[in-house]
Amino acid sequence: MAMVVKNNVTAQLVLGELNKNTNKLGKDLKKVSTGMKINSAEDDASGYSISERMRVQIRGLDQDNQNAQNAGSLLKTAEGALSSSIDILKTMKEKAINAANDTNTDADRATIQKELDQSIDQLDDNAGVTFNGKTLFDGAADYSENAQQTIIKALNSEWMDSGLQLIKDTYGISFDSGSPFVKDINLVFEHSGGNTLAYVTNWSGSDGKASKLSLTVNLDFYEALNLTDPNGSTTTAGAGYLDRTLAHEFTHAVMAANIQNFNSLPTYIKEGAAEYTHGIDDERIVALSGLTASSIQGEFTSGGTSGSELPYAAGYVFLHYLNAHGGQDSGTTPMKRFMRVLAEQGGNALDAAVSAATKGTFSTAKEAQTAMLADLNETTASGGTIQDFYKKYTDIDMTNKRDTGSATGSKSGHGDEENAQNIVLEGRSTKFWWYPSSNSTTIDGLTIDWGDFERPHVQDAGFKFQIGTKANQNIHAIFSDIHADALGLQDADGKKLSVATRPDAKRALTILDRSLQKALDQATTIGSLESRLDYTRSNLTTASENVQSAESTIRDADMAKEMTAYTKDNVLSQASQSMLAQANQNLGSVLSLLQ
Repeated sequence: MAMVVKNNVTAQLVLGELNKNTNKLGKDLKKVSTGMKINSAEDDASGYSISERMRVQIRGLDQDNQNAQNAGSLLKTAEGALSSSIDILKTMKEKAINAANDTNTDADRATIQKELDQSIDQLDDNAGVTFNGKTLFDGAADYSENAQQTIIKALNSEWMDSGLQLIKDTYGISFDSGSPFVKDINLVFEHSGGNTLAYVTNWSGSDGKASKLSLTVNLDFYEALNLTDPNGSTTTAGAGYLDRTLAHEFTHAVMAANIQNFNSLPTYIKEGAAEYTHGIDDERIVALSGLTASSIQGEFTSGGTSGSELPYAAGYVFLHYLNAHGGQDSGTTPMKRFMRVLAEQGGNALDAAVSAATKGTFSTAKEAQTAMLADLNETTASGGTIQDFYKKYTDIDMTNKRDTGSATGSKSGHGDEENAQNIVLEGRSTKFWWYPSSNSTTIDGLTIDWGDFERPHVQDAGFKFQIGTKANQNIHAIFSDIHADALGLQDADGKKLSVATRPDAKRALTILDRSLQKALDQATTIGSLESRLDYTRSNLTTASENVQSAESTIRDADMAKEMTAYTKDNVLSQASQSMLAQANQNLGSVLSLLQ
């Protein structure tokens, strides 16, 4: 090797190695000090990118977990308020049972009413609970946009149950007892035209047993439904309360399901029985006042196919006549005997049913019809009116405006006075009504298929708990209102549930049962959400741990390996420094030649 002084090639080579070893040592020190083998993109560009995405996901999952915990706190706040309201409702039910007992005077009931009034006010206080300034029970879950949605809610919450219970109390037949041939019904909404408010269609086989039922509501009358009237009034002329109309139609449904050869019954019997369920002394007063022996005879002869109000009115009067001649029985017992025979022997057993209802006073329907017409003719022949006939020979009293003349009312036996508003029992507000939880619901043994209907678009209502790292990964919680009016305990004018009289207290029992049902249904919803959030938090924790483990594999340093590399590079660096000193010292040998 030549001895030169201008370029120390050996030293330059050693310096290059020293720089390399120093750089490696610097990286080794960074890895060991940070605990990560990837500290910047230059260490591993693809690994760095993957790791950073994972870190974003980990932070997102951890925030999701925090969101779920906050959501759980919100739900516990809601559950606490609701639990208090449920306790209040249980106490109110206890007080109403006390008020319904006739050992109490009306003065005692007035005292109980004061307690209930305070309890109802407390329900409003509970319902006003907030979380972080947000009202929880805002009622968005029960919002409706049109009459169809409102009718579905009303049927699901009150009308169907009240109607079927009224029929059971009247005739003793139902879908949840005996052996009905069919236990399903389809709900249909259509613009039918004509003058039919609603109707039930039944399909029967060759054996006369019903195999299918359908309930149709004519929206030509009920499109303009009053959305604030729990009875279902409408501004359309010719339509009464929808709750009574549906009770009428459900009577047809129950009879068709329980009576073989139901369609063979005369129309005046089928329609009269449906009218008798809820009473028509008020809404058909003109038709009842206009009946004559001749027009009634015409309905008996034709079977009631005149297509007018006559079959309804004549059949209604005939059943009242049978009930009044039912012996010493009170209330609905004669009509229960009448209907039981039809359910056991079929629609062709009308004579046997009449005999059972009247305890043999009349052995056939023809005999009862003849006797009724004779009593009517005798009354009018002596100068009396048809109203006089009703009062003397039936339990129809058209001067009593406080009772509709239903089978369960005060006129037919020893029931309470039932007016047009309370014959089909509802709470005090339509805010009480809520949607069915599925496409079909079983109520009192009857499964109703709600058909195709859309809930209101309430996607922006309620609460959305963000529990995922993507935009649409959330849990939507939407609550019913639990204020007093939304529980059916107070109307829009502030009038509260009453136990001022024994009949009021008796009705209050059913209303409170339904209020409890709604509150418990809401509690179930909240509890289900809480349970889901528990699983959500567990899943988020597991996901975060797994992603963090995967990210650690990519980015975290193996300290044993890195210390080995550090030791190696440190030794090499020191060796390079020593060799650089040696290479620089080698130039000194040139000076010996210059001396």
